[in-house]
Amino acid sequence: MKHYTLDHCAGAAAIPASHRKQIADAISAVTLKLGPGKSTSLRGLLITQLKSHGWADEVRLSADSDMTITSCKDDIGLCLQTGNMSRIYADLMKLQAMYLDDKIKAAAIILPSQTAAKLLGSNVAQAKRLERELAIFKKAYHVPTVVYALEA
Repeated sequence: MKHYTLDHCAGAAAIPASHRKQIADAISAVTLKLGPGKSTSLRGLLITQLKSHGWADEVRLSADSDMTITSCKDDIGLCLQTGNMSRIYADLMKLQAMYLDDKIKAAAIILPSQTAAKLLGSNVAQAKRLERELAIFKKAYHVPTVVYALEA
């Protein structure tokens, strides 16, 4: 699968090149044809690929919480969102909390591009909208972040 990246608050400078390459390689290894009902399969394939590059299973925000992000490696948090657009805001809050608690120093977010999201279904999280909204919420979400937009 192809992708493009968006940089927020100097995320590309904060995430080691080796980690960015592992994420890119995991995305490139996925060959799923996108269509309605494929979000869960896409997520599973991406998580399998990320794990093969040494990324952890879900990571809890704190010991006394069931809230998780998709993965972490070293001090980089990762969220993968292939579901409803409303869930991306929860991901942003989780990453911001981890950043403020010094649990991560930067983040990666993987989600479909606008075109890919339309193939997966209605109101699926998508990169173009996230990019617009990150600019609006820059003072509230200031985690150095690289957004990986999956292309169809």
